[in-house]
Order: sequence, then C-alpha cells, then structure tokens
Amino acid sequence: MFSESIPTRSDLEQFQNFLILGGGSSGDSSAKLLSSLGKRSLLADKFPEKANSDLYVSVLSDNHPQERLEGIDCIIKSPGILPEHPILEEAKKKGLPILSEICLARIFYKGPIIGITGTDGKSTTTALTYHILKSKFPNSKMGGNIGVPFSSFCLEPLDLVVLELSSYQLDDSPNLELTASAILNLASDHLERHKTMESYANAKWKIQNLENPLHKSFINPNFLQFLSNQPSEYSNLQFIGEGQNYYVSLNPNQIHTPNHIYDASKFPLNGKHNLMNLCFAIALSESMGMNSNEIQNSFESFTGLPHRFRKIDSTEFKNQYKEIQFINDSKSTNLHSMLSGISGFKKEDGLFLILGGIPKTEPIEPFLKRWKELACPIWVYGKALEVWKSEFDKTGLPVRYFSDLPTLVTDLKNKIDSTLHLNTIDSPTIIKKENKPNSLSVIFSPAGASFDLYKNFEERGNHFESLIKQLFS
Repeated sequence: MFSESIPTRSDLEQFQNFLILGGGSSGDSSAKLLSSLGKRSLLADKFPEKANSDLYVSVLSDNHPQERLEGIDCIIKSPGILPEHPILEEAKKKGLPILSEICLARIFYKGPIIGITGTDGKSTTTALTYHILKSKFPNSKMGGNIGVPFSSFCLEPLDLVVLELSSYQLDDSPNLELTASAILNLASDHLERHKTMESYANAKWKIQNLENPLHKSFINPNFLQFLSNQPSEYSNLQFIGEGQNYYVSLNPNQIHTPNHIYDASKFPLNGKHNLMNLCFAIALSESMGMNSNEIQNSFESFTGLPHRFRKIDSTEFKNQYKEIQFINDSKSTNLHSMLSGISGFKKEDGLFLILGGIPKTEPIEPFLKRWKELACPIWVYGKALEVWKSEFDKTGLPVRYFSDLPTLVTDLKNKIDSTLHLNTIDSPTIIKKENKPNSLSVIFSPAGASFDLYKNFEERGNHFESLIKQLFS
C-alpha cells in the first residue's frame, strides 16, 4: 500500500488494470483520467445498475472480494467507502496498492496547491480563497470535496489549485505535499466512521506538511486539544483566532494579520463565523504573495455559496416584509455549524430559528445554553422532532413542532404578522409599535442531515426559499 508518500508517475506506469472501488463523481473522474493514459478500469459498486458503464471495461457488485481482485494491479478508493470494506481487506492481504482519487490526481499535478479542511465552513472558505486568488492567478481552478474532482483537471497546466478536502479524503491519502493549508475548526461529526474525536482530528491533521519549511499552515488553536501528538514549534505553523497574530474584530468589522488590517465592513456575508472564514482566506492569499490592496479589492465582491448562511433576495417581497432578514443555511447539518451561524446574535436582535432533519450524534447542551441566552422562538420539523422534543420541552422556551416545512413556514408567517402587528390581510398599517424587535432575522439552519425528507441539503434549501418567496412576495 502507498501509505507514506505520493507515488510517482513512473510507479503508476507499471500498472495496467485498476479497480475503482465506489463510483460517483470521484470514481468516474478517476476512470476518465486512467483511460486517457491508456489504462483499463473496472468498477465495483454497491449499486452497479446505476453506474456509468461506458467508462469501465466491466461493472461489478462490490460483494465477493476475492473474485473481484483477479488480475487487478491497483485500487482507487472513493472517499465514501469505509476502510473496513472487504475488498480493501482482501487487497491488503494481496499487497495491492490502494490510492485515493485525490492521491491519484496529485501524482500528475505539479503546480502549487492550497488545501482547506474543517468541520464547518470549508466550502465557503475554499470558494472565497479561490475568488481572492483568481485575481492574481487567473489560470487557476477549485475542486475536491466542493464538487469538482481533482482528477478531472490535474493534467492541465494551471497556475494554482484550491482544494476543499474532507476528513475522508485526507484519511485515505499520504502527505499531499501542499503549498499551504488550513484547518478551520473541529466539532463532533462523522464519528460513525472516525469513532473518536482524536481519530477525526488525526485525519484532518494530515493536510499539513510542516516538515517542509516552505509550507504555510494556518489552524484554529482549539484544534490542537484533539490531537494525539502535539506538534513541535514550527515557524510555518500559524494560529488564527482571538489573541493570535491573525484574528477578527467587530464593530467595526476588521481582519487583522501581521501585515495589515483589512476593512471587512463591506464583506457581503453575514455572521462572525464568516469573518473567521474570511480571515483564513486572507491568510492563505497573503501566503501566496498577494498584497493587501489586491486582497481588499477582491473579497468585497464575493457573493457566497448557495444554502450557506445566505440572505434570500427580498426585492419582490411585500413592503412590510422587506426589512426582515431571511437566511438560508440549509448546508448546516450539525449543531456546531448552526451555533457558528448564530454566534453574533443577541437576545434583542429578534431571532426566529428553524431546525430540522436528522440530528447527528453530538452533545445538545451547548445549544440549550445558547438558546436560553437568546430566548428566541424556534420551529422544529421532521425527524428532529422525535430526537429533540423531550430536551427542548424541558427548557420552557417557545418551541413549535411540525411534520414538514410547508406547514411550518405557514405558521412562521402567522407569527411574523403577529410580531409586526399586521392585520389579517397583511396590511402594512402598524397597529402599535411598542414591543416590536429592533430587527427580525429568520434563520433556516436545520442542524441535521436532510435525508428524512429530501435528497440533499440543496433540495431542502431550494424548497425553503420557494416557500418563503411564495408566502412573502
């Protein structure tokens, strides 16, 4: 098994027959890359009937591992495949090399690479970093866990690549020899695979390359508490957070680095967590040689990614609703992500919070403590009702439960009308002004997986936006 370092292209040349374990976008992309190099690819997948069979010389079920490895020289593992998969166990017995899709692509790409990981915010930070750097490196690309497989463009002569890297991708890869890297945060997630926070942290930690003095690594210092082996002093390891050389300040919003203070007052994304994402993106951009003016002029035009704490366009709303801030944070699939999003809110800010989906295995106490501080009403739908109801009811705080989003949003509108003191036909006439909140923010941040009612978080977020626009436009 290649486990300590990236194999060379000449290492790969000796192999002719590859088994792609797990299809999907990364598996299919690997097959296309190997085909362009004159190699043969077979696919072993849980659902062979759904595979793109045109890409493979044969498509098989992933059962019966011994039969599936006849004549195979090397295995390319998709990130979703568990390390204990029988085919992998059999491959190890036979001494077959096993590569991740990211590792396969890294063999061929020779330019600078920035890698970004973390439990929450890595897609936004990856897209933001790419957005800033593209002004200096126009011939660059973004990919990885954000949706575009690295292997689909690793043969291109690019100036720079920015990769979002999941713990699964990193766990399956040796040292990727990145130019710069970032670990944004770490919270309980994916423990069904990693089992412990220490194992989860160790997977993330593989993104750094501190033995190379030219590598720049930026991490949240809280991450270190989860590592089994604490890093020694490295000049190329930089911390981002309160009391560090790189940090965020509020009122006015600013990003501080050892080189410059950036004005973040016009940064379009809401929330302190997004300012932290910006701080990481700026640190990475500085490490690639961008000056402060180039960086300042770039990040103000970033519009964010769909379903990630993004304000819904209210231009078509009725006048009485245009001042309400509706935020779609459907990408929030755990409590830590949701708590990051609401971290900047205070009790007097008029927050309405919507939760739902399938909760992850993580402690609920931090949310209950924060909820008591905000004392805001929350709406809960779907599977989360069964999991959280008993704990929520004990708080005595305002909470309402629904089986689905449409009935929830209808009830939400009634509450908003009552709060704004509108009459039953939504007249803009205000009956009285006392006891109204200074502002009103409706945040859809489910804090659970989407699969109870939706195919994915995108479908969930699109449905929420359509319901809001239908009722408030």
